[in-house]
Amino acid sequence: MVEGRPPVAPRIIDRRPTIVILAHKLFGLDDNTTISIVARRHWAEQGCRILVHRGVGVPPPSDLAILHVPLTRVPQRYADLPLQHGRTLNGAVLDVSKRRISTDLLNEDDPYDGPVMVKTDLNHAGIAERLARRKARGWRARLMWAIERRSPPHWFGCLPDNRYIVFGAKRQVPRWVWRCRGLVVQPLHVERRGNLFALHQWYFLGSHDCVSTFLSHDPVVKLTSVVERLPLHQEVPDAIRRRRLELGFDYGKFDYVIVDGVPILLDANNTPNEGQGGQTHPRVLAICASLAGGLADFV
Repeated sequence: MVEGRPPVAPRIIDRRPTIVILAHKLFGLDDNTTISIVARRHWAEQGCRILVHRGVGVPPPSDLAILHVPLTRVPQRYADLPLQHGRTLNGAVLDVSKRRISTDLLNEDDPYDGPVMVKTDLNHAGIAERLARRKARGWRARLMWAIERRSPPHWFGCLPDNRYIVFGAKRQVPRWVWRCRGLVVQPLHVERRGNLFALHQWYFLGSHDCVSTFLSHDPVVKLTSVVERLPLHQEVPDAIRRRRLELGFDYGKFDYVIVDGVPILLDANNTPNEGQGGQTHPRVLAICASLAGGLADFV
């Protein structure tokens, strides 16, 4: 210390990892998304600093970023954000459309004529895209939204009531479905468990994962029709794990079934959302707890 000068306080260096979640400017980060629950209940309590960055401005410095834009096709300007960190989770996952994810979509002239399901090419029935169009500003956007509200849903790649349609045979599919680029047709894949039908949801973050299996009387298993939930497990077919690597997912949720011993990927979601009440549901909390340790693979 130099004589006559006051002592200099020691510099305190904050070593807490900073995680920035890159969110769409219109959507932000819903508290019920899986990554939000994991971040708040686990990473923040472990001392991590969690920041949510909305839009395409320059993000704050961080140790890790997580790309979390709930659109089927992530706009390139979000993927190109000038980040100041070593890695972006799901930075390579910019398209989760059915045409990108599925490997068995049908064409009108294919010889297959078994049961089929008509889906939107967009993820989650295109609900996020419709919401984005409704929130868009400017007179052109307002005009297009007014037209969309008065038009058949399939004109904008959607289905009535946002529900997928099942036909007993491919030949029953109407011509307008085949002509609509926003819709896809896929064989109806069902996994039978006695008198019930099963759907597996594989959650993963880095090397940590778990599977939530639901049983339903309905061949198209939805949460509203579930009659039984099996204990969480980690039995994931190798083919589904390989598909994750091919698609470049660091984090997300895959829906799949196993038909005659063959695993079939039905849906891939890079921004899973547990819906209203998800942040307090015991099963959701158990899933999020199983994923939290995956952060160590990246930070």
